Amino acid sequence: QNSNIRHIDNEWKGIGNPTDIASAVFGWKMLESVDTFRRKHPRFKEFTFDRNRKRMTTIHEYEGGRWVFSKGAIGPYLSRITHVVENGRVVPIGDTHRDRIGEVNLEMATQALRVIALTARPLSGEEDMEDIDSVESGLIFLGLIGIMDPPRPEVAGAISMCDAAGVRVMMITGDQQMTAMAIGDEIGIIKDDSEFVTGRQLQDLTDDELDLKLEKVVMFSRVTPDQKLRIVTRLQSIGHVVAMTGDGDNDAPALSRANIGIAMGLAGTDVARDAADMVLKDDNFSSIVDSIEEGRKIYLNIRNFVRYQISTNVAALLLIIIATFVLGWKLPMTATQLLVINILMDGPPALALGIEKRHGDVMNEPPRALTEPLPNVMDKRVIGFLGCVMVLGTLAIFSLAGGGLVSGEDCAGIDAVSSPEFFLDTGQCDVETWDNYAQSKFEYARTLAFASFIMFQLFNVVNSRSIDKSAFELGIFQNIFISASFAISLILLVSIVHNSYAVIPILGISVGSFLSTIPLQLSDWAMVFLVASSVFWIEEFRKFMFKFRRANN
Repeated sequence: QNSNIRHIDNEWKGIGNPTDIASAVFGWKMLESVDTFRRKHPRFKEFTFDRNRKRMTTIHEYEGGRWVFSKGAIGPYLSRITHVVENGRVVPIGDTHRDRIGEVNLEMATQALRVIALTARPLSGEEDMEDIDSVESGLIFLGLIGIMDPPRPEVAGAISMCDAAGVRVMMITGDQQMTAMAIGDEIGIIKDDSEFVTGRQLQDLTDDELDLKLEKVVMFSRVTPDQKLRIVTRLQSIGHVVAMTGDGDNDAPALSRANIGIAMGLAGTDVARDAADMVLKDDNFSSIVDSIEEGRKIYLNIRNFVRYQISTNVAALLLIIIATFVLGWKLPMTATQLLVINILMDGPPALALGIEKRHGDVMNEPPRALTEPLPNVMDKRVIGFLGCVMVLGTLAIFSLAGGGLVSGEDCAGIDAVSSPEFFLDTGQCDVETWDNYAQSKFEYARTLAFASFIMFQLFNVVNSRSIDKSAFELGIFQNIFISASFAISLILLVSIVHNSYAVIPILGISVGSFLSTIPLQLSDWAMVFLVASSVFWIEEFRKFMFKFRRANN
């Protein structure tokens, strides 16, 4: 009654947990109609499966009386079985019978079969049906059945990916050790130096002894829910981040304790799902590995995004500090220009970094340390390095274009012979003419600095796709969103600068007055492009040297 077989959408489907479904299929094959058998032999009482008892027991009407039917792991039954069926007769169990049961159990277990013992006995009218210990004693052994619950074909590959990614996979099961070992060997968990611990051995280990074993143990068999919780707790105590899977009510404490509790969506109970952090809709282990890969990709993209944004902000801050406080110049960029850079120009490329495709080897790298900051040490070095490149390039263009003239004294650095247009007949500096000239040079220099800084950012977003892989290795145009945002930002920049004299309808002022820009010549754009692209080529050289040193080490 805990499972059934139904004909749905032109195919037979099992409803219930795998063990009960397999039993139902066996029953249908033996009886043709399990439903008819159930109606003929109604159930009076059920003692549900318990992971400590490792069995399930029901009481039915059978042959004019009440009978106990019990199924579960053979180990706990051996002390409760008093008779066996031999040649159609019920006889007392002997050592020969026990040895034979053990041999068959071992033979089936080594074939990766989950072995279930079937027992029964008549219940006398005087016995208390509520006394579980009494009901589950004096049983008659009927036989063993083996249930094949093979791992999905993709599980072995998923575990191999975990090994490459530095993720340890441990098998914690209620199955007997031989069954667990056969399955573990099939899916590739077991290695030459692997160790195995049974629930009975586990209860004899102190916490310190268990901590030492946890570094090599890959499989725990015949464990109880309390022992699962203990394993999770000890793994966390020695610094591991633990993801725990489970499907039953008794798994809830371990699921809740784990860093990531993962409940089965199909076979899991409501209690298990409520205790978990994540529900696996398809009950497929490889889906967990896929989520690890996706999580690493997302983290990598966040890291790239942060590195790009901070390098932009650091460069802008250094530019203002060096130009004004160190060199004594006027601001090379206005507050409005900085807002445009941060909102309109940096925004789309930065967002495009968030949807960068994985680079193919995120699952070949070890997990990052829990204490690793974001950005990490490597990121900070790159941020500082590229920030300096962008600042020096922008300051160089600003200075060469005459941006520092307005800060000097009147007619500073020139004389009446070489530049007579700035001097009166008396030989004194024509302040008005000089100021107009200096202001025009400053506007020109500020426009070049504005355009150069934005171009630096656009080239830097191409750099930021990876901290160690060349843009050519990744494919310059592989990320169409970055390519599109690069093109859109470039077109927007050229349009703003080229149309500096155009009037903004709502504000009633020109674009140039609002953003402090003037139109640039084609030669100016060529200079901006060449200087700004330096950050790309310098970063490509750094990545080359990084890979060269890593290969030689």
